[in-house]
This record gives sequence, structure tokens and C-alpha cells, in this order.
Amino acid sequence: MRSATVDERADDLIDRIYESMLRPAEWQGVADGFSAIFGGAPVSIGILISGVPDLQPRYVSGIPSAAAVRFIEHVVEQPTWSQRMFLRYADGFLDMSADFGHVDLTESAVYREWMQPRGLAAAWPVGHMVIGEANQSLGGFFVFRREDEPPFSDAERAEANRYVPHLRRAVRVQAQLGGAHSAHVALGEVVDRLPTGVLLLDPDRRVVVRNQAAERILAQDDGFVEDRNGLSARNARENAELQKLIADALDLRPEHAPTARGFAAISRPSGKRNFALMVSPLLAGRGSGPSSEIAAVVFVVDPEGGASPVPEVLEHLYSLTHSEAEIVRLLSTGISLEEAAQLRGISINTARSHLQRAFSKTGTSRQGELVRLIIAGVGSIGDA
Repeated sequence: MRSATVDERADDLIDRIYESMLRPAEWQGVADGFSAIFGGAPVSIGILISGVPDLQPRYVSGIPSAAAVRFIEHVVEQPTWSQRMFLRYADGFLDMSADFGHVDLTESAVYREWMQPRGLAAAWPVGHMVIGEANQSLGGFFVFRREDEPPFSDAERAEANRYVPHLRRAVRVQAQLGGAHSAHVALGEVVDRLPTGVLLLDPDRRVVVRNQAAERILAQDDGFVEDRNGLSARNARENAELQKLIADALDLRPEHAPTARGFAAISRPSGKRNFALMVSPLLAGRGSGPSSEIAAVVFVVDPEGGASPVPEVLEHLYSLTHSEAEIVRLLSTGISLEEAAQLRGISINTARSHLQRAFSKTGTSRQGELVRLIIAGVGSIGDA
């Protein structure tokens, strides 16, 4: 029967392996745990983490990370290294001398420059690779032998192999979580570029996510605000309407989803044009999750928010000249054709000529139609 000490060590190492799924820094404790299995031997672990495009060892025990990196580069440089060989090491911790023993490490620069100065034996380590569902590399484990230590035993490798299923499961889950995190970050960046304000609400009406356009709108404190009760309008009648829309979205029954959207106009004490709001439920965010789950979205449009298109984009999309694009851009900000002509320093007749050519090139026939096309198009999407 195994001793309690060994069992406790096994439980602790398994716990650390699974904790590493959410906290990658825990892999350092895993490296220390495998070092203990092999009698305190130096260990390096390289795990593919979201945002880090390689498997360079970042968690080491008893060996500098740079030394482990150089050794792995030396392995890959060997003529006998192949994808098939790589996949074989996914089965467990194997003695790499079976594949590379014919290579004399004492003659290699990696031994002279990195291994020998650190007291490592001129011997190939024990290695293990973790692969994904598509046979892609997700992690690499290497255990090095010290110069004054005997070769690793079958019992040590068997002990390490007990953890292989746990390593595979943890690394694959971490890769999946990393992919989801990357997608989440990318989606957030995309939403931040939109000129429309986006506010996500939890079941308690709290705003849990807002994009940059929404932050700019709320910062104006111009009739539409966020307070301790959530989103509200300064005007009492408009606020009652807004609160009902939010309540309807949060109390939604699934069969009512297609008709659950609600719209509201929020007046502004500044006298600027009203904010336009759409409130809609989000069925995908509902469930038995934490209290911060997302249940509804509020879209806010500021018609005077300054999200005017970039002239160069209009020139490219619609083959407008620079002068035509400038007239269109100015009209999209809400000013008249006469005001646009004055700002451009041209006559009203010249401005009309630019506008008529813009109609022809964009397939529109009225100024309002042209402005709606431009404001709704990609030219109003920000760069960051």
C-alpha cells in the first residue's frame, strides 16, 4: 500500500494541475511537483497560453528557462525529429535517448554552453507532449538528469505517467478557455469601434458592460444617465417608459422573444436632438449562472455624437472625389447644404453639383437617403 505521504503528494499535484486551467501561474507548482517525482531533477514546462504564440518553457524547476529553450531548439534541429515522433511522446513520459541516443550531446553547443555549466548530465531527458484534438502541440514537459545522478527509473516514469490523463485534460481545457478569452477580447474591441452605444444589463438592471460610445453618451449627463438604480431618463414621463421597456425585457418569456424589442426617445436639457434607444432581451445570457449574468441590452444612438465618416473611406467605397466626400461628410453631421458650402469655401451651386454627383455614385436620390446610407455604413466605424 502506498504511504499517506505519497498519496497526499499525488492529491496536491492533481489539484495544482486542475487549478492551472484558470490560473496559469499554478504550472510552476506542477513543475515543482514533477521535479519531486524524479528525485528533485530539473524540470521545464511549456504550455500554450492565449496571447503567447509558442511553447517556450515558462515554468521551470532547477533550470533557467533560457537553457530549456535552447535545448528544445536543439531537439527540433535534429534530422530524426518528426511529427510522428512528436505524437509518440503524447502517450507518456518517455526516455528520449531511445530516439536521440545516437547523437553525442557532449559534442553539441547546447551541452557545452547550457547543460554542463549547470551540472546537467550529457544525457537526453525524459519527455512528454500534450496534444490537442487535431494533434496540435499544446504543451511540452522535459525532465533533465543531473551529472551525478543515476538514470531515471521505470518506477519514476510510471509515477509520472499516472498524471498524464490529468495533464491532457487540464491543458486542453485551458486551451479552450484561452480561445474563448481571445474571442471575448476581440468582440469587445469590435463593439468599442461602433458609433452606437451598447449597454448590457444583468437581471437586477445593473450595467455590467458598456462600450466606449456608451461611456461618451453617459458622460454628457444630458437627459440619459446611470445612477445607483441603473439607467434612467431625467424626464419623468420618458423615464417611466424606459423603465417599462427594461422590465419587459428582463421579465421576458421565451415565446415572446421575437416581439420583445422596445424603442424610446430621450430628450436632452441641452436642446440637442434626442437620444434614440432600443431595449432588447438577451436569451443567451440567461440561466443558472452568477448574479452578473447578462439579460438585456440597451442600444443608444446619439445623432450628434460626431461619428462622421472618414472622407477617404467614402472616396474608396463610392468612388467620390475628395470634394464630394467632404460635402457628404459635412451633411452627415446634420448641417445644411448651405452651411456645408460655407465651411468648404465654395458656392452653393458648386455644392449642389457635388451633391448631385454623390447621388449618382451612391444610388440615392434625396439628401436624407444619402445621409442615412452614410451614417449606417462602415465609414462611421472607428479604428479603435
